[in-house]
Amino acid sequence: MSARKKIGYAIASVAALAIVAIGLIVASTTSKISGIFKANESLKSEGYYLSEFEFQMLGIAYHLDHGSYRLALSRLDAMHRKMTTGEGLVKIPQFANAVERLDFYLNLQNPRTGAFYSVEGDPLVSCFGVTANMINFIEELAHDAARPFRLKYPLKFLDEIDTPAELERMMDDAGSVGWIGARFKAPYVSLIELNDLMEQDERLHVYGFRDDVKLAFHQWFYDHQDPETGLWGPLDRASGKVLDGGDVGDSGKVIKMFVDNDGNDILPQFPLRYVDRIFASSLDQLAEPIPTRLDDLHRWILTKDRGLRFLTRYLWKKAPAAEKERARALMQDFVRVRFEHYFVRTDGAFSLYPGAAHADLDGTGEAVGMYDYVGALSPTKQARLWGGPAETIADLGMRKVAKIGPAEIAAIADRTEVNSMRFYRTEPGSDFLHHAVGVLYPRETHAPDLVDLLPRIAAWLDVTAQTMGNWITRDSIAEELAAVQVDGAPVLGSDAAVTLDAMLKEEARLVVIGFDALQVPRYRLVLEKM
Repeated sequence: MSARKKIGYAIASVAALAIVAIGLIVASTTSKISGIFKANESLKSEGYYLSEFEFQMLGIAYHLDHGSYRLALSRLDAMHRKMTTGEGLVKIPQFANAVERLDFYLNLQNPRTGAFYSVEGDPLVSCFGVTANMINFIEELAHDAARPFRLKYPLKFLDEIDTPAELERMMDDAGSVGWIGARFKAPYVSLIELNDLMEQDERLHVYGFRDDVKLAFHQWFYDHQDPETGLWGPLDRASGKVLDGGDVGDSGKVIKMFVDNDGNDILPQFPLRYVDRIFASSLDQLAEPIPTRLDDLHRWILTKDRGLRFLTRYLWKKAPAAEKERARALMQDFVRVRFEHYFVRTDGAFSLYPGAAHADLDGTGEAVGMYDYVGALSPTKQARLWGGPAETIADLGMRKVAKIGPAEIAAIADRTEVNSMRFYRTEPGSDFLHHAVGVLYPRETHAPDLVDLLPRIAAWLDVTAQTMGNWITRDSIAEELAAVQVDGAPVLGSDAAVTLDAMLKEEARLVVIGFDALQVPRYRLVLEKM
């Protein structure tokens, strides 16, 4: 064998071993990541402080992607050990008063950097999201404690990007990925959250961003929108193009920099482009089926929430009717999937992970947010998305009956689009969340009706020991529910006809409304005692 061939075989052997080694590292990493996410699910329900969790995982992904394998794997090992043993974690205590609670969270700020992030040596982008989340939370706590908003330490970590050139270098670095980074959720998602800090600065004066820095921040995202899909996402480091045409979840965060909640341009120098492509591209991604791996499931449900919110909040008025119908079908399916896989019946609330033993604040908050973006919590939003009751309800008239039987129930129950039925003693008008006296689910597979679900969530919030999830607080969910006035109603079982007939004898009249999975009223029938 020639020397050249020997060298060639040696190189091929080394390359093969390298590929095998890298494959084993990726497999081991994936297994540990799944274990960490599983532990996160359990620890949240036990009341541990885990606000840094998501962002430390992004830091690990960054180090892996930048070739710092030893550092990344040691961080991953440490994270796995901490999450599976509880070693080094902080359990949120019971507080005597609002001031004590505020002081506890203020003390979580890093005195050296000012970020609410404890790990040294991670990329700057790891600090953005968690710090923005904690500032929002501390603003709420300060209000509850009747104290002025004030952090303990200045946000010195932002000094590293206090010029447009420094900012752009950081964004070019954190906003691009190699082949390893493409396998995980990229730090790009946290890059967007610098916008939250800039918005907080306008209101709370937490730092003092220069105007040219804010302009450069907007310009970078404006320049890196994919022209073919209209979406945003991390850049492929080799080609400089948006990876896989962009990510609908990331795009849902970026777009709010350029348009308001009605889809109007915010800044005249940055008019929204490629609107005709954004909606269709988003629907294609949102149609992806539910995955099996836990970390992929975590990403999938957040992408669904952010993507659908992105469509209904910012793009709806410009979308074609056919694409709105496609979006409606995706939303109805998602509402059912969330209930079937993420609802914890014993708690009456949701988890962020499927099949969990306990509900958590992040999963419940995202579920309540889902009902908001599909229009179910507000008659005004519902009318904007789907039309008002006069447009959505098919009136089946009035029936005089001697006794309520299966035929009267089937008149609405047999309609395929009907998810639930509510029964009212008086005409509900357009205020369908009040005065219902019963709820009936025509089929075993269904989404929850809000007059059944929202009181159960409120009851869980009253008794759970959890106060803060990875990014959602108990108080923020309670505040959102407080804005939605709802009268709970009992769920009718197999003897529904008997129960309803007794009501009819007492009232002489019942109004029946059939709702679809998005809580849109679809059918109306009046039953009167003969």
